[in-house]
Amino acid sequence: MNICVIPARGGSKGIKRKNLRFLSGKPLIQYSIENSLNSKYIDRVIVTTDDEAIKDFVSRFDVLIRERPKELAEDNVTLDPVIIDAINWYEDQYNELSDTVITIQPTSPLLTVKTLDDAIEYFVNKNFESLISVVDDTHLRWRIMNDSFVPEYHKRVNRQWLPKTLKETGTFVISKRNLLKGGKRIGGRVGIYEVPVYESIDIDSPFDWFLSSSLMRRIKINFVVTGNNVLGTGHVYRALTLADLWLGNDINFLLYKVSTEVESLIRNRGYKVQHIESLNEVLNFIEKYSIVINDVLDTPRDYVQNLKKRNIYVVNFEDLGDGSYEANLVFNALYERVDSPSNHKYGYKYECLNEMFFLEQPNDFNDDIKNIIITFGGSDPANLTMKTLKSIENIPLLDEINTKIVVGVAYKWYDELINYLSDSKWKNRSIQVMKNVTNMAKIMRKTDLAITSNGRTIYELISMGIPIISIAQNDRETMHLFARYSDSVKYLGIHCTVTEQDIRENVESLIFDKSKREKMYNSLPIEEIRKGSERVLRIIESEYWNWREENEGNIHWKEENNSK
Repeated sequence: MNICVIPARGGSKGIKRKNLRFLSGKPLIQYSIENSLNSKYIDRVIVTTDDEAIKDFVSRFDVLIRERPKELAEDNVTLDPVIIDAINWYEDQYNELSDTVITIQPTSPLLTVKTLDDAIEYFVNKNFESLISVVDDTHLRWRIMNDSFVPEYHKRVNRQWLPKTLKETGTFVISKRNLLKGGKRIGGRVGIYEVPVYESIDIDSPFDWFLSSSLMRRIKINFVVTGNNVLGTGHVYRALTLADLWLGNDINFLLYKVSTEVESLIRNRGYKVQHIESLNEVLNFIEKYSIVINDVLDTPRDYVQNLKKRNIYVVNFEDLGDGSYEANLVFNALYERVDSPSNHKYGYKYECLNEMFFLEQPNDFNDDIKNIIITFGGSDPANLTMKTLKSIENIPLLDEINTKIVVGVAYKWYDELINYLSDSKWKNRSIQVMKNVTNMAKIMRKTDLAITSNGRTIYELISMGIPIISIAQNDRETMHLFARYSDSVKYLGIHCTVTEQDIRENVESLIFDKSKREKMYNSLPIEEIRKGSERVLRIIESEYWNWREENEGNIHWKEENNSK
């Protein structure tokens, strides 16, 4: 017979009446009760308390209540006599002998049933007489000796080279019944069981409470991403930006059609990865009430439906497929729909910039254009880079302007570009060609005008304070309504309708007309775009918790699902 005893005194010093205070929707003591009732190894649960309100609350669960003697409810009383009293009372009252006694503190709400059961198994398999929960607490330490401060280490080294130090958590103590007959719970052949740091908190102060509350809102988040030389890496960088802002949550990356380079990028940021061959494989790696963030462009309806059937919260980015109508939330900073549902968020306010752009300050406005950047994405399928250069090569003032050209690894005309620049009027100008740039924010510094395609680069340029001339590479990019209608972007249309003369006239116009360019600069929504990532996070978290509360329902008392 394995008996669990939960000591729950009414008085407490650090936080008054803490056992009945609500933590993330439940009274604190309910967490330890539910853990013990759900354990596959615990046969009986006893709550020992001196408090009428606690007795009234816990009576709703399938637990026994020991009314603690007054002399055992004083501040100076240790737990050993309290636990022994509860066990003696139980054996006398119910005429049953116990074999193992598990003490679980109500002040450790983050303990999981799995950890508890694993510890009990370990206790039995190793034949310990007592087992205590510990957590890794290895640090450089000092102590006071004769009014002096003395180091407890022999040599200052990095933490990972120090001898491991373990700290008792107070989360649980497991004892052989015979040990308690000697008046103590810890003794004989003592074992230790290391619990995860996440589960080790013992609430003794308002700060502990705040930390526990925050950790209880820790979310399992699965990023489903795609990225390679054809599709580019924008999806991956957005996911990494969000993942970094969510650091501390349980984050996993599921890689769909991802190149080796992209996988290395994610691994090097410290995230767990798992390759999948199809989107339907996502179902094999997710848990109930987790979040799945799809950044793979269009999703099929049945895929999203299957996720939601598992009680998964689904968030999609830049999804124009049928699955977008099933998702809980859809963010699309680029492409807008006329018939968009209310849970679809469109526009520049939802752009998630790569973190490198936050390490740079936006450019100031210059009266004269000194630097131009030309960039049309990773592959530039219409070779707009060359078209733009040929369009503007005869503009005289370009002799005094530095021109940067950025092309991606999938750009097919690189050699042709280099030859052209060597033989044309550009050979005597200040021009720089960069391939496979890893830090666009740095390249955009001190840039006064950009010529680019109608994709995400639009927002990156705006975040750096750069007026833009844009050309759509394809039909999808024509749906980028901000670029089409914003005063900060001069949109020329889709590439097949844009002539070299159109490009030249617009570049000349902005070089010669300072007031027009200044109007564009002043209309750039720089701060709104820079706040986009945190705005997206707030919306996802808020909507997720509302959804979760609706799905989880209310507390289930003993008469419903807690009976054993």
